[in-house]
Amino acid sequence: MDMFLLNESGVSSSLIGSPEGANRNRNMSNQRSRAKRIKRICTWNVKTMAQAGKIQNALREMKILDIEIMGVSEMRWPGSSYCSIENYRTYYSGKDDGRHEHGVGLIVNKEAARLVTNFVPVNERVILLQLNASPININIIQVYAPTSDHSEDEVEEFYSQIKDLIKKLPKQEMLILMGDFNAKVGKGREGKHIGPYGLGVRNGRGETLSVFASEHDLVITNTFYKLPDRRLYTWTSPRDDGEDHIIRNHIDYILVNQRYRNSFTSVKTYPGADIQSDHNPLVGEYRTKYKIIQRAKQIKHNIRKLKNNTIREQVNKDINDRCRQIKEEIVNSEEQIKSITETVSNIKDKYLKGEEIEHKSWMTEEILLLMKERRNQKNNPAAYKNIQKDIQRKIREAKQKELDEKCREIEKQV
Repeated sequence: MDMFLLNESGVSSSLIGSPEGANRNRNMSNQRSRAKRIKRICTWNVKTMAQAGKIQNALREMKILDIEIMGVSEMRWPGSSYCSIENYRTYYSGKDDGRHEHGVGLIVNKEAARLVTNFVPVNERVILLQLNASPININIIQVYAPTSDHSEDEVEEFYSQIKDLIKKLPKQEMLILMGDFNAKVGKGREGKHIGPYGLGVRNGRGETLSVFASEHDLVITNTFYKLPDRRLYTWTSPRDDGEDHIIRNHIDYILVNQRYRNSFTSVKTYPGADIQSDHNPLVGEYRTKYKIIQRAKQIKHNIRKLKNNTIREQVNKDINDRCRQIKEEIVNSEEQIKSITETVSNIKDKYLKGEEIEHKSWMTEEILLLMKERRNQKNNPAAYKNIQKDIQRKIREAKQKELDEKCREIEKQV
């Protein structure tokens, strides 16, 4: 399993379940912390994120639904890494051969991203994120199970990988296992791990999930809340008999270890959300507190300001004047270097301090408004399809416009 660098101080994340690493992150710089209550977590099969505009669409839905952490099935981003997009950080794990298949990911907002202590991309079907929380740390595993056209051996291997991962996690910490399990546990209570408010009839894969949950003392949370069927189903599929009607299925789940079952206050789907997927987002609301680390705010500098002739001339003048002064007043070479370094830092703060703005790429307000309009037309297939065509056309035009502008800028420099 890979180990990634996850914080700006240069401290590498610890191996999963390592007390030494957890304490190191917790005690770093003796930082104060405060608790922030009520969080909303979500899992969603988006069909693909490897499509222009899809990730911005996902971030917009996170804002609308007030989601702080979104688990993604069928991410379809190759490789394994993480990146920052707007005010969110995206962790992903995909296929190593470069193919845009399967894939899982976790998108977290900037507050939650500060709490991440470890990120483990197991493979294109399993990913782990560890968070430093209060009163107990949280381990989130996002999964995408093999579909019905895959063999039972593949399904068995999938659950074996999750089992191996869980064994390495501290038992006293909260474990959230969520994603598209491609399994129907059906309606009806069973033991302590399945509630009475499931949907449909259990199938073979549902039985496998039920046994797995029971063995690991996990509760399938979205079977414990009495809700209308429209707030239970996570995936729609066409009927096998050729009828026009669709079937509502319950195949995405959020599981939590039994001792923390009461941390969740609500788990339900949001069929009005739109990301061009036949799955609905499954949202869980829980009362566990996060430990928000207070870190010193870093000052960002905008080097592009040096393109301004007035600023560039003033920076050159100040640096040259100060360097001459240092040369005359200080004899020791080490002291000279120290003073010059301080001078450069002060001048950067004075002239090149970055503004707190959100830089836009090719994504435009017009495209975002079209996405909003498309969301309102989910029950009108014809209108939905026409708006989607407009969105794709606008995206192509916006990306080409941005590319043309970059080319013109390069030509001017040459």
